[in-house]
Amino acid sequence: MRALTIEDLNAAAHVGGVSSLVMRQELEPASGPDGVIAPAKYVDSNGNATYIIEKRYMEGEENPAKVVLIDSKTSFANRAEATTTEAMRNGEGILSKMPHIAVEYDVDDGKNVFYDNQLPHRGFDGHIRVSSYEGESTSKAEPYANARNSTLENLLPLFDLSPETVIFGGWDSTRSKNQLRIPSILVGETYAVLAEQNEDPAIHRAGGRVDPVGASINVDSKNDRVKIVGDSVDLSDKTKASFEKTGKGSTIGLGAIPPSAKKDLLDGVSVRKVISTRVVSFATVRTFHFGKGVEGDAAIRALIIAVLLRDIAGYDANPFIRANCFLSETGKPTVVLNKRYGEKEELEPLTVDLTEKLLETAYAQAHEKAGITWEGQEFLVQGNPAVLANSSAEDDAKEN
Repeated sequence: MRALTIEDLNAAAHVGGVSSLVMRQELEPASGPDGVIAPAKYVDSNGNATYIIEKRYMEGEENPAKVVLIDSKTSFANRAEATTTEAMRNGEGILSKMPHIAVEYDVDDGKNVFYDNQLPHRGFDGHIRVSSYEGESTSKAEPYANARNSTLENLLPLFDLSPETVIFGGWDSTRSKNQLRIPSILVGETYAVLAEQNEDPAIHRAGGRVDPVGASINVDSKNDRVKIVGDSVDLSDKTKASFEKTGKGSTIGLGAIPPSAKKDLLDGVSVRKVISTRVVSFATVRTFHFGKGVEGDAAIRALIIAVLLRDIAGYDANPFIRANCFLSETGKPTVVLNKRYGEKEELEPLTVDLTEKLLETAYAQAHEKAGITWEGQEFLVQGNPAVLANSSAEDDAKEN
């Protein structure tokens, strides 16, 4: 078995090349096959937390198997992007030099800065669009307006300003016209085959909490309620109002909580095996054009592929998903090039060192053939203070 090479990336960047690169890793609960792990939580039509359970074909099995989603496609892309964010913070490697858009918010203890790849819609995100640049609306700024006017026939203005938006995909969905949609090149997910294939597989329970001051704290006096929360600047308005109305200490984190096994509580599932897959679609990236001719465009595509592989390898070096979902690899991953006419070639697993070298070579090539220059250029915009003033963490409690 050989390692992936820059020649592979260059061939994939030209029409007629291989269709995709597939990485597949089997895992198990870190505590052992009898361990319990926490899948991703979603909200159902009634506003209650639920797991995504579905049936899928499993090779070698006659009937579809019931599986649970551990990590979704969009979620995995965000986790992979965190490799770039970490590189920018540490100033390490080619990723740290990637141009980017940054939104800066003034806060009480200084400034908070968010990169485009940290925002939900990347370069098209609302935090950027309603911000200001050099005293005027960012949406009117020439570099940003030109980037938003990019098309799949020429993505260069956007790639110059916010490469991550091109690399990971984006949709300028709030625009009244010329809504650019960039399909994602990377699709990755993690799911698990459930141990329980017939009945409800979810474990319904929640741990208790001991309060050494008092097991039960209920405040009858309205004056005492006001005194307790009156100086608490960190409470949300909703939480504060709820406590002032009911006086229940549990509302603000006071008092003991008994263990519970109510059916609406979700603590995890038992699984037979966990499977993590990633697909990089070369066929998709070949639909991207940059106005640099056949070889120049191909060089930029190879650079895009190299960034994705470096981000994936970075995540795999520290594969954290969420609390109570600790997994360990059961063996080496398989890495397969899907070639034409059903041919496949298995390659060595991707590593940080290998993908960093590929990225260095791909960048040098794109610089020479297409004039791509990455020097850490930052398009810094000032966040709209009205957005920050009206933000709240209330909805975060409902999310995964």
